[in-house]
Amino acid sequence: MSRKTFILIGLFWLALIGGLVGFKEFTLRTGEEILLRTAPVDPRDLFRGDYVVLSYEISSFNTAEIDTDLEMPLLWVGHNVYTALEIRDGYGTAIGIYSKKPEWPFIKGHISSLSSAGEMRLSYGIESYFVPEGKGELIEERRDEGIDVRVSVDAFGNAVIQSLVIGGKDFSF
Repeated sequence: MSRKTFILIGLFWLALIGGLVGFKEFTLRTGEEILLRTAPVDPRDLFRGDYVVLSYEISSFNTAEIDTDLEMPLLWVGHNVYTALEIRDGYGTAIGIYSKKPEWPFIKGHISSLSSAGEMRLSYGIESYFVPEGKGELIEERRDEGIDVRVSVDAFGNAVIQSLVIGGKDFSF
């Protein structure tokens, strides 16, 4: 392999990694802060390795019970959707699921499961939160205090976790 090829491959990887980091940093810097409630999670499934598995109240729906423009026969797993939010008592609460961007605030996700009865599960890319090695037990011990998540959502609906909120206070390591 020539030196020029080696340099080009190195530059390609630097650009790729820089782009991934830059995308998340853009969302953190320009996004609006929204607090989300987590749904109860079985403590045996809460930790796998050194990350927290999170589930949100805005992740599970019955399409008959929420405002939507989605047509069931035309949906598939992986279909991109937008969840319209209303801020109630400081928390983002789902008020509709749409195929096109609704008015702000909203969060972009995709369908992760779908049933013929209209039950739908959405993923937003914020279902895992990595913690320092060996620190997951600190969060597990405080689960009963309630775990919420502070996210930054940019104008395109992309979300990035800023912090966990346990017992009403930001939790840091």
